[in-house]
Amino acid sequence: MSDPISRLDQFRADTPGAPMKSAAEVRQRGDQIRRRQRALVTAGAVALAAVVAGPIIFLSAGFGERAIEPQPAPAPSQTPSTVAPSPSASAPASDLTRANLPTEDDLVAEDPYPQWVLEQTYDGEGRGDHNECLPALADSGALATFRRDFIPEAGQEYADSAGTLKTVVAEFGSADEAEKARAKLSDAASSCTAVDGTEVAGSLPVEGGVVTSGDINVVTYLSEDPNTNAGWEVATAVVAVEDRLVVLTRRRGAQDYVSPTTLQTSAVNAAYRLVGSSPPPATASSSASSSSSSSASAPAAVLSDAHLVVAGSLPGLPMEGESSAVWQQVAPQPTPTLYCQGAWLSSLKAAESVSREFRLENPDEIGKVNVTVLEFASKKSADAAYETVHGWLDTCPATMDDAKLFTARPVEAIEIGTTPEIDRAAQTLAEYAADCGGEGCDATWYDHQTVAQLGARLVLVTHAEAGGPCPPTRACPPEEASDYTEWDNRVAQTVEATVDRAFQDLP
Repeated sequence: MSDPISRLDQFRADTPGAPMKSAAEVRQRGDQIRRRQRALVTAGAVALAAVVAGPIIFLSAGFGERAIEPQPAPAPSQTPSTVAPSPSASAPASDLTRANLPTEDDLVAEDPYPQWVLEQTYDGEGRGDHNECLPALADSGALATFRRDFIPEAGQEYADSAGTLKTVVAEFGSADEAEKARAKLSDAASSCTAVDGTEVAGSLPVEGGVVTSGDINVVTYLSEDPNTNAGWEVATAVVAVEDRLVVLTRRRGAQDYVSPTTLQTSAVNAAYRLVGSSPPPATASSSASSSSSSSASAPAAVLSDAHLVVAGSLPGLPMEGESSAVWQQVAPQPTPTLYCQGAWLSSLKAAESVSREFRLENPDEIGKVNVTVLEFASKKSADAAYETVHGWLDTCPATMDDAKLFTARPVEAIEIGTTPEIDRAAQTLAEYAADCGGEGCDATWYDHQTVAQLGARLVLVTHAEAGGPCPPTRACPPEEASDYTEWDNRVAQTVEATVDRAFQDLP
């Protein structure tokens, strides 16, 4: 994975606002601006209407307020065009504007996803929820709010699976009120009681720069479609800078939890915009160094992409009358590694994990390989996780339409000829109906699912091939044991290549 901090190299010394002042100077300047502007405005809240319209992926379109064509932000000397009446003559005025929202350049995209680009800007919080876990900021006492939504750059690789990123800024009557609202929103983000079936995936603090306080909470939940294991991941950053808040919500389909360090950097950058400043080039590195210094005793990462099998090591699928279909690596999919998973892999409490997925198409999808490698803090923890996964393979408790599933044979121990020699491994074959576009058919997935352990490390492997009415055997229907040989060999080769790569650095 590339270093997300390197994406901030685009900030130059001639960027407006550079060279940057210290965090204390920025806060002092923000206080001066607010005091001066509040002395000039009448008893009312200033709201600048400017909404950018664009295409939306994942979620339904058109839930903004007063959407108009994008316009450049007014210069500081210009007067905002719309004045909203205040609830009372004594209510404090707000000088928050859309200029306090983060820009495309402030946001760090997680590798391998494309850069975030502007989709829409809203007066207020928009007509649709920007975060399914949170109450409205107006309900928390915000004097003014603005919202800006981002999507992945269209036409780029992995754009369809990167999700959406929505940002909201708000101003409160005091720093104390802002902190109370931040704590309330963070609690809502971590529990997400507004959505049924959510699971806590992880959290991360947001520190550095002008940030007063902040954190990121990540939850996951399954799709409402009962026939799939597709899931959603919602990562919510809530950050306070004195009397203002910024909320960043990244929503995407996800297979397993990945620490939201890119969102952490984006949140620090957004905090600078909140006080009317541009993020300095050193923001990301200083934030990272702050985090690393607070966890200097943490062990270095053990797993990397080097522990994941590559497409060229997977056996092709022979096609009648033509050359074999070959595997292609695809973007992370919003589905579990194993079809029979009873929960997201984050529930296993691994210290680290890396994943990769492959597909066969000819031209429709005829093969799936999913791989996840998990590193645990101890062998005891890995032993417990192995038993949990073994139980999943034995009972297949995943949420799905039971009428579409039957397990061809019970889970059984297998041998895998790799060096170093593994501790243990188990495998099952699940058969389930394929998607026929709403029409009845006999298409079936034949899905071998494997778990292997060596010390404190596990590897999970799915090798699924499409068939129907017969399995992917040499003869249909298969009559001899030899009819299964080619299929069995393909599965064994996939598992061996995957396990060998995952355990290559272990003694």
